[in-house]
Amino acid sequence: MPGMVLFGRRWAIASDDLVFPGFFELVVRVLWWIGILTLYLMHRGKLDCAGGALLSSYLIVLMILLAVVICTVSAIMCVSMRVGSSSLPQWFPLSLSLTLLGGKWLHIPLPAPATWIVMIQASYLMASRQQLQACGKPESSSCAVALGKTTILGLLFRDTDLVPSDIAAGLALLHQQQDNIRNNQEPAQVVCHAPGSSQEADLDAELENCHHYMQFAAAAYGWPLYIYRNPLTGLCRIGGDCCRSRTTDYDLVGGDQLNCHFGSILHTTGLQYRDFIHVSFHDKVYELPFLVALDHRKESVVVAVRGTMSLQDVLTDLSAESEVLDVECEVQDRLAHKGISQAARYVYQRLINDGILSQAFSIAPEYRLVIVGHSLGGGAAALLATMLRAAYPQVRCYAFSPPRGLWSKALQEYSQSFIVSLVLGKDVIPRLSVTNLEDLKRRILRVVAHCNKPKYKILLHGLWYELFGGNPNNLPTELDGGDQEVLTQPLLGEQSLLTRWSPAYSFSSDSPLDSSPKYPPLYPPGRIIHLQEEGASGRFGCCSAAHYSAKWSHEAEFSKILIGPKMLTDHMPDILMRALDSVVSDRAACVSCPAQGVSSVDVA
Repeated sequence: MPGMVLFGRRWAIASDDLVFPGFFELVVRVLWWIGILTLYLMHRGKLDCAGGALLSSYLIVLMILLAVVICTVSAIMCVSMRVGSSSLPQWFPLSLSLTLLGGKWLHIPLPAPATWIVMIQASYLMASRQQLQACGKPESSSCAVALGKTTILGLLFRDTDLVPSDIAAGLALLHQQQDNIRNNQEPAQVVCHAPGSSQEADLDAELENCHHYMQFAAAAYGWPLYIYRNPLTGLCRIGGDCCRSRTTDYDLVGGDQLNCHFGSILHTTGLQYRDFIHVSFHDKVYELPFLVALDHRKESVVVAVRGTMSLQDVLTDLSAESEVLDVECEVQDRLAHKGISQAARYVYQRLINDGILSQAFSIAPEYRLVIVGHSLGGGAAALLATMLRAAYPQVRCYAFSPPRGLWSKALQEYSQSFIVSLVLGKDVIPRLSVTNLEDLKRRILRVVAHCNKPKYKILLHGLWYELFGGNPNNLPTELDGGDQEVLTQPLLGEQSLLTRWSPAYSFSSDSPLDSSPKYPPLYPPGRIIHLQEEGASGRFGCCSAAHYSAKWSHEAEFSKILIGPKMLTDHMPDILMRALDSVVSDRAACVSCPAQGVSSVDVA
């Protein structure tokens, strides 16, 4: 449903968004009315004193006003429950007037709390929408500030008439549609690999490397992640390091609470003070924190780049235009994510110009270079490894949950010989790119426009489905073919979904929804290991006994954003570390079991 137009402005709240606040206000009003009625009936015989007639009149008029407000709110709820209703704005001033009048009789200068909640929420959403619309104007100087304060979905849907609740309903419908399609599709072809096969040996070796180097990627986040992973003992373990001041042989620069950061890095990696060459927590837009250490167990010089953790990092993520990567290689098409490319270039210049890598290899010249990172750090690590490959041909990179929209197809194929990416479950970030977001937008618009259920039912059913599961067929998500006549009142009550093309909008093949993407497609780095949970251990992965399977996957398997309750939690580094612990230990147990005939299954 498009946003309501009140006082000459279009608000980011629709007429069918008032079911839940209306229900809350209705409960409060009814209880209030029952309380006043009970008070009046209990003390009616005692109102013959001085001023009793005025008090009796006050209570009677108050009950009448409350009854009128209750009827008005009930009518608003009934209208709001109707799919495609657009007459609600005419009821809003009446409800507000009655609320103010009732408040005046009670000598309360403010309206009811529920009304204020709706008004404040609507004002905030309207201000956010106006800020988003400013980004569409080239002359707007506040666009950069707006980008830092708004969400990716807000930016994506800024050219539509959808309100936030429409997007939430679309995501709920899309999740059920995806589950329905997956349940009805034909079983995939299964390819079994014997435990001694070369592909299995390669997978086991790379999983063990990922399990080892993920500790460095997590250590780059410093003490916040360490405390989050160890809420009971973490502060006690690094407390002494926070207060300790010592002379060191390594570089420790940038940021606050450096000793706390370094204490958590020591506990996470298990290394000694002398093993670190450089630790930087300097954090600006396009300038990421990183550390350089000597890993004697794997005989490698490790460069770990930190992922997204600050507003500056978010702005680096959102700088999603493509630029040509300045790197020495035979690849012709070298387009890459601009923000991540600039961040990788910053780390590269620090490593080379400041002599950090030269210092490391002067201590251990026989070691090889390994670059790791998680999330934004994983994308920067992949680009950094590509930049350094000319000088260090044996460089290896392990990118944990890197963004999909990183670089061109040619660079993706070029990187498969020295980069390994690790993805867990339905993690949204390895599926996140500008083209995938545009695809998600088209799918949400289509599934919302083709649904004939009231929004409040969609949201309630979607909440239940996310929490407890169920049958995805219980709520129709898309009506096509012969079922189009059932679509009498779609969720959207207007013809247009996209404000820019509203005069000619349709679901035909020449619709803007089916137009070719405006941005070049970008791809994830290297070969991809996909960890998938086996069985059901709870909708939100709160069960610690979860088991995972691992397989090599093609990048095409991450060409669509999957909706689900774990699409965000699967990206968290602590969840990924637990999954790696589980899969490595399980595969080690399978290898040691002689009765195990097949160690893993790949889906073609």
